[in-house]
Amino acid sequence: MVTNLTQEAKAKWAEAIAARDPEVKLRLLREFYSLMPKHKATEKLEMSIKRQIAALEEEVEYRKSRKKGSTRQEWTVKKEGSLQVALVGTLNSSIRLFKALTGLSISMYDALMKPRVGIFSALNIRIQLVLTPLDYIIGEDRLDKFISIARNADAVMIIVESKGYVEDVCKWFEARNLNVLARSKAEIEYTPHGGIRIVGRSYNVDESSVFHLVESYGIKNAIVRLYSNTTLEDVEDAIFGRVNKDAVFVAYADGTSTPLNGDDNYTIIRFNSDNDSLMLNLLRHLRLIRVFTKKIGSDPVDEPLLLYKGSKVIELAERIHKDFAREFKYARVWRRGSIIKVGRDFILDDLDVVELHA
Repeated sequence: MVTNLTQEAKAKWAEAIAARDPEVKLRLLREFYSLMPKHKATEKLEMSIKRQIAALEEEVEYRKSRKKGSTRQEWTVKKEGSLQVALVGTLNSSIRLFKALTGLSISMYDALMKPRVGIFSALNIRIQLVLTPLDYIIGEDRLDKFISIARNADAVMIIVESKGYVEDVCKWFEARNLNVLARSKAEIEYTPHGGIRIVGRSYNVDESSVFHLVESYGIKNAIVRLYSNTTLEDVEDAIFGRVNKDAVFVAYADGTSTPLNGDDNYTIIRFNSDNDSLMLNLLRHLRLIRVFTKKIGSDPVDEPLLLYKGSKVIELAERIHKDFAREFKYARVWRRGSIIKVGRDFILDDLDVVELHA
């Protein structure tokens, strides 16, 4: 059920998410927490707000320490390229797979000191891989930092060493309002302008209800992405920062990890040093397709763009440049030996080659 917050609480939340200064946001979140009702339907929200308050308290302290000349390492990773994946595993297993996929050797000490980043390349695709060890030997403070990296990544790749380890990872994530066993049911991206835009369609809720719920929180500009099973509760979860994170589960095929078969919630990908096969499985499980672009009179580019399955031509145009989307006329699509002239709402498929005309 939705939390049915009062308008006063919703207005305070709108102020909080609009605030840019961490100290102001922290004050407003504390005020929002004092206004929100405490009952069964708000248990997850309470946990989420407490975590956000704790993270802001740490950020405020960090900013103060920087002014005093502290050399403390900032734990953020700037996204580069079309996809950022957090590689999650025990300290040993995550370092091992990180080296296998990126070619970079990292010591245990270095892995714990700050985020380590490499590139996983296969099939002319480059994915930014962030080493994210989660292990009992890591202190709670570092565990929070690594999970924060995973939260900000596009997806997580979890190394399955045992069923118990997977359960532990899921619990660590769940305690921080991050669910890796469920597909994304709703996403919200706050934007500086453009109004409230609904992308996608759900069989459980109509677009008007979603629009009014988002608007009721004082949100004026945002992109709300819906999926076929999205509910209003899922949209509200997205508003409050509770996240369903796309995840893939990987186990070594050489017997060094427990030979699990997964369960109804997840499927395990077997890795046998075949990077191309792993890349294909990764894209399939993340519901991503490869789309190649070409300029008029030129050959297609070598490296494809990665788009979610079901993406339209106009979404590709927006991805390349806003001018392409604004001035879009039509596109030519090469698909399985045929050339098709299509409009903005044409659904793209894996390995399509697209020539945009604007």
